[in-house]
Order: sequence, then structure tokens, then C-alpha cells
Amino acid sequence: MEWIHTTIPGHADATLEGFLLDCEITLGQEKERPAVLVCPGGGYLYLAPREAEPVALSYAAQGFHAFILRYSVGPAAGGFSPLEEISWAIGYIRENAEQWHVAREKIAVCGFSAGGHLALSAGLLAENKPNAMILGYPAASAPNMPGVDFMLKTLEGRENVTDADAAKYDLVPQITKEAPPVFLAATSEDLLTSFGALPIARAYSERNLSYELHVFQFGPHGYSLGDAVSADGSIGQIDEAFAHWQPLSVIWLNRIFGKPVFIEKQMGRLSQMLKRK
Repeated sequence: MEWIHTTIPGHADATLEGFLLDCEITLGQEKERPAVLVCPGGGYLYLAPREAEPVALSYAAQGFHAFILRYSVGPAAGGFSPLEEISWAIGYIRENAEQWHVAREKIAVCGFSAGGHLALSAGLLAENKPNAMILGYPAASAPNMPGVDFMLKTLEGRENVTDADAAKYDLVPQITKEAPPVFLAATSEDLLTSFGALPIARAYSERNLSYELHVFQFGPHGYSLGDAVSADGSIGQIDEAFAHWQPLSVIWLNRIFGKPVFIEKQMGRLSQMLKRK
């Protein structure tokens, strides 16, 4: 595995980190592999570590090149700079696709909560759009309501915001026929689900777009992988049922991007080398 790390030009607080798999080992018959770009959540105020490296490495373990976008948060997120950053990151991965053995048109974004809002924004609004989206308990809007308007104030970079400002970050009305396929995972006990995953799925259904929705019954907001790897020592972040979302998303990605093709090989590499001698 090769590790890469670069600062996004013009955005000193934002970085792209990548875990590039050894392409001497093919995925099926191909050297090129799909990629997943992970966007952790945190209300655009911070980046949740539980939703970053553990998630990226879980996709790397399934044969995907994996990347983490550590986008600008807090005051640096003003003017919705994270949208510029995720667009740059997708474009940068495509620019280096040949060198990194990335399948250029098989790049998915995976975002959680506010990171889900950013990932969906990339699919709908960015110059460089992903080919698929995986959204974990996503925020679909930034409402202009006391107590929950912190995300809106952060993205606008000011205290006084209007309903017109909030409408810019309400993504469900901006879902069009061109929206990439989406995989959604949430829980029914998470109050955000009714304002995120469900409206997104409904909009996709109304437009006959490709989507898959999993709403697990139990659990609060912010489960990440739902397993011990991402729990950060808290048993309350582990849920056996919710943990199924990640392998389900891999099955879905293989259907969207095309499942790797394998053929029977009668000899391993050592046997082939010995035969040539």
C-alpha cells in the first residue's frame, strides 16, 4: 500500500489523504480499481475521527483505493469552501487515475452527517462530480432555526442568516435526473433520518433514479461503522445490525460499477516461475 497526502491548493486547512493498494495484485483481471473518497461528519465544526480512517480502511480491505477528505471546518468553511475542496479532490484523483490505477469513472464519495451533506452536494453541485454516493445518516439541509442553525451560520460565515441563505443548502429540491446513484444508511431512532435519508430516497424514487435505502430500527446519530473498530472505546457506538451497512454498500458498489471478473488460474505465481525455469 502506498500512502499519499497533499494539501488542497488555496485551502491551507484542507487535505486529501489516500491509501493506494498494491496493483501488482489485480482486482479480478484488472489493475484498475474503483475508489472511495470518505468525508467525515462533525456539523462543519470539526471532523469526527471515527468516521475517517476506520471507514477508509474498511473499503481498502474490500479492494478499493480509499481516500479521506479532511475539508475545512469552522470559520475556514465560510462561503461553502468544502464544496470547492471536494470537487478539487475528485478532479485530482481523476487526473492521477492512470498513475494510481484508479478507474476514472468509478469514484464514489462516502459521507456521514455533515459529511453526507457535503458528499451529496458534490453529486449535485460540484464541477467534478462523483459516480456514486454512499451517505450515512446524512444531513440534507442546513435549516435556519434557533439551536440547529450552526451549520448554516458556519457555511455562510456570518451570524445573521436568512431563509434564502438556508435554501441554498437544502439539497433535496436540487436533486435532478442527473444525480448519481446513492446508497443510504440510517436508523429510525435518529431524528435526523426524517430530514435526511428519507427525503433523499423519496426524491430519488419520484424521479426514477437509482438508490438503495437501509433504515435500521435502533441506534442514535453517529454510529460510523457500528463496530469495535470505529467505536472509540464506547460500547454505545457498537450495533451488530447497523454494522451490516458497510458490506451491503460494497455489494451495491459492485452492482453499480460492475462486479470484478475472475477466471480460474491453475497455478500460483511461484508455480509459474518454477515452470519457466
